[in-house]
Amino acid sequence: MIGIIGPEDSIRLVQEVAAGEGRAEEVTARAYTNPEQAPELARELDDLCQVLLFTGRIPYAFAAAAGGLRAEIDYIRHAGIDLYRTLSRMLLAGGGELPRVSVDTIEADTVRETYHDIELEPPTEILPIADSSGLLFSGLAEITAYHRERYESGAVQACLTCLGAVHRELRERGVPVWRVEHTRASVRDALRRAWLAAEVRQSRATQIAVMMVELADSGPRQQDPYQAERQRLRLREALLEHAERMRGRLNAIDDRTLLITTTRGTVESAIARHRAGHASLLALRGVDGEHTVGFGAGTTIAAAEANARQALALGRAGGTHVVFPDGEIYSTRESAVKQRLRETAPGVLRVSEQLRLGPLSTRRLLEALHQMDPNQVTARGLADAYGVETRSARRLLKSLRAAGFAEEVGVHVSTGAGRPQTVYRVAMQRLVGAIGADT
Repeated sequence: MIGIIGPEDSIRLVQEVAAGEGRAEEVTARAYTNPEQAPELARELDDLCQVLLFTGRIPYAFAAAAGGLRAEIDYIRHAGIDLYRTLSRMLLAGGGELPRVSVDTIEADTVRETYHDIELEPPTEILPIADSSGLLFSGLAEITAYHRERYESGAVQACLTCLGAVHRELRERGVPVWRVEHTRASVRDALRRAWLAAEVRQSRATQIAVMMVELADSGPRQQDPYQAERQRLRLREALLEHAERMRGRLNAIDDRTLLITTTRGTVESAIARHRAGHASLLALRGVDGEHTVGFGAGTTIAAAEANARQALALGRAGGTHVVFPDGEIYSTRESAVKQRLRETAPGVLRVSEQLRLGPLSTRRLLEALHQMDPNQVTARGLADAYGVETRSARRLLKSLRAAGFAEEVGVHVSTGAGRPQTVYRVAMQRLVGAIGADT
């Protein structure tokens, strides 16, 4: 299922295109009146959809910044063909003359290329709304103000915006404004990308995953064989119930190690519940005695078991871990480092300056690193633990390396799609020592 998030008119267009492709039943939608409502609507659809498709870059960026979504997210780009259509309408309305304009949302290169194709001088007032780090403004009022200032100063004669809310505001204030809307071709391309991504995610969800349970050595055998047998039966009953909840199969590797075979989708759902603060299948209930649990996923049962053993090794220090095929690790372990509303510790302030981060962000980074194996940190793993986009996590790792707290130790190449991941070793002892004993 694909979730569509945008204003009502854009959603109607997407639904019409989906119906034309014969796949109307494969999309569900939520409409907003303001793009800042996008993160809340995305959370409503997150459990239902494999992919969330936003009708513009700005609502997409708001949702990406909020984080916490399991679904893959994408947006319908405003392409040159969308701008061509708007310029054609303006030429017809203006008797063959185009006014000087200010433009938002569309990439500057796309705007210039479109104007060059029709042999006109491109506009100079192009508002960059985002870069690789995210949005470059705090709210829609800044975009509206940008256009108004250019118009009122005489720099432009009209405004082009891709945002319905900005279009309404400018029109109400008497500013000549045109809205650049998506063409059906742009929507169709985006839907086809989304459907393909959903199929890939569905395939990945059916990958093999295993839950490996290692029981602590009970020491000398108990004198009462009946009591020992009762404990064995209680353990097997608890594990069978857990396997049933996971829709998996229980097997014993040896006297102390048991295995529940399930799917990656089941494990990812358990992770989502844990992140939301709910009880999840990551924890084993009803088992007497000490035990360690580790999860692994892979394209084969052997690969999944190998990753589960790595998760078990990490779990002996506390918490439950999940190791994925691309090297990403999810951990339930909570660090003792807590965020503070205000940070005054000199060590934190010193390291923050070295990393060029805010003090609270440095605390949050340290907390995320405590959830990971410091010898095998990747950008994807840190992004998950820290709660940011992968590209932002990549910059954090480069900052750690530049400050002398991390080093590159190799490259992990996934068996699936995606770029190779640089593997870092983070010197946690040195980092914690630099921050100081207050951690």
